[in-house]
Amino acid sequence: MPLLPGRYFRWWYKKTHIEKKSAFTDLLCAVPLQQIYGCPLGGIRGGTTTRGWRGEFGRWQLNPGIYHYGMVIDDQFTVCLCCKGQTVYQQALSVERPSTLQGWNWGYCGHYAFYHALYPCAGKATLTANRGAPALDSVVCLCQDSRLPVGVFIWEVENGRDEDVDISIMFSLQNGTGTKQGRSGGHWNEPFFFEKETERVAGVRLHHCTYMTPFTLTISAWEKAGTGVTHLMAFNPMGSGGEVRQDLLEAGRLDSPTGKSSPKEKWEVTAAAVCASCRVPAQGHRTLELALAWDMPHAHFGSKEKLHLRQYTHFFGSGGVATPALSHYALTRCEEWERKMEAWQKPILDNSQLPSWYKWALFNELYFVTDGGTIWVELPPDCCAEDLREPVGAGLSHLLPVLQEYGRFAYLEGQEYRMYNTYDVHFCASFALIMLWPKLQISLQYDIAVTVVKEDVQPRQYLMCGQTAQVILAVM
Repeated sequence: MPLLPGRYFRWWYKKTHIEKKSAFTDLLCAVPLQQIYGCPLGGIRGGTTTRGWRGEFGRWQLNPGIYHYGMVIDDQFTVCLCCKGQTVYQQALSVERPSTLQGWNWGYCGHYAFYHALYPCAGKATLTANRGAPALDSVVCLCQDSRLPVGVFIWEVENGRDEDVDISIMFSLQNGTGTKQGRSGGHWNEPFFFEKETERVAGVRLHHCTYMTPFTLTISAWEKAGTGVTHLMAFNPMGSGGEVRQDLLEAGRLDSPTGKSSPKEKWEVTAAAVCASCRVPAQGHRTLELALAWDMPHAHFGSKEKLHLRQYTHFFGSGGVATPALSHYALTRCEEWERKMEAWQKPILDNSQLPSWYKWALFNELYFVTDGGTIWVELPPDCCAEDLREPVGAGLSHLLPVLQEYGRFAYLEGQEYRMYNTYDVHFCASFALIMLWPKLQISLQYDIAVTVVKEDVQPRQYLMCGQTAQVILAVM
C-alpha cells in the first residue's frame, strides 16, 4: 500500500505526458466541485449541457465522457420590453458581469430570480411582476423522446400592465463549447426555416467543423400565430456586442440577414442569435418556445479506432443535417411532453406518505442517466454475431436481435471516474433503468453476458496491489 502513490504517479505521467491521453481517474488534476450546475439538457446518450441557477450555460459534454466545465458567457437569454414603440427594459438574464459583450446590460439582480428543478424539467423564474413589469418563467424540458439531443425553453409571459406590451426574448449561442477547438478556424453559421404540417420553426445553424467529430448546434423558435422569429447570423462574442443590443433597442427584433457567414480564420470565434417576439395584451398571457439542438451523429472513444452511430440517427439520419428536423419535432411536441411528464410525476408528488426530500431526490438523481457520459449507439445494419465479441459472439447469436433493435448502452461510474458499465456500481444503480427503460437494461445485461465468456490474456499491473495479472479471466 505505501508504494501506491509512486505506482499511480508513474502510470499517470505515462498516460498524460507520453501517450497524451486523459487519465480515466485523475487524482492529481481533479476538477473541484462547484455548486453552480443545474438540470442537464439533452436526451440519453446524445450529449448534454446545463443551464445553471446563475443564468449561465456550462459543463458541455458532447463527446461521451469528456466534460468541459468552463462557462460560455455568450450562451445567454436576453429580454426586451417595448411599450408604444419605445424600449422600456432590456436585460441579459444572468447575474454575471463579464469582461466581454459589455454593450449588453448584465448583472441581473438575483433577488428577483429563483431556480427550481424536478428532473427532467427545470424552471427558472427570471423576472417578477414588479411595478407592473411582465413576469417570465422559463421551463427547460428534457424531451420525453429520450433519445433526442435537444432541450426546449418554454417562456410564460404575463402582462400585469393596463396596456399592451411587445416582448422579445433573444437566445444567443457561441459556435462551439468554449474549448480551444472553437478557435481552430473553419466554423460558420447559416439561418434556416423548417416547415412541416403547417407548423414552422426558424433559427440559425452553427456548424462546428472539427476533424474527428464535427457537429452542428442549432438555436430556434416556434413561429406560430402571433409570434415573429428573427435572427442574427453571426457576431463577434469577444467584442462589445453593441450591434446586437442596438437591434433590440431600436426595433425589438434582429436584422435577419440572408445567406451564410464566411468560415472563421484560426483564433477567431463566432456566435449567433435568434429572437422570438410577440405582443402581450393588457392583463394578458402569452407563451414563447425556443429550442437548443445539436447533431453529432458519430461518437468515438479514446483510442479513436472506430466511429459509432448514435441511436437517434436511426430516426433522423446520420448525415449531420438533422437539427432543423430535431428542433421542429421538439418544439411542436413540447406541450405533449409536459403533460406526460406531469402525469408521470404526479402519483409520487401527491403521495403524502413520502417526505418532500425523497420526492425531489427520486426525480433529480435521474440526471445521471443523461449527464453520466451516457452513450447509446446503433449496431451496424450488417452486424453479425461474430462481430459482437470475436470469436465467442457466435455462441451468443440469440442476443443479436435485442441489440439490433435497442442498440448498445453504457454510462460512466462517475464523471471523475471514467470507466463504462462497471458492473458492481451498475448492480446498485440499475433500478432506474429497470423501472423506466427496461429494454436498455436488457441490452446492457446482454452486452455484459458476452464479456463473461471472453478472455483477455494481456498482462496488466494493478495499481492498488502492484501485482500483474491478465485483464479478463473467462467464466465458462
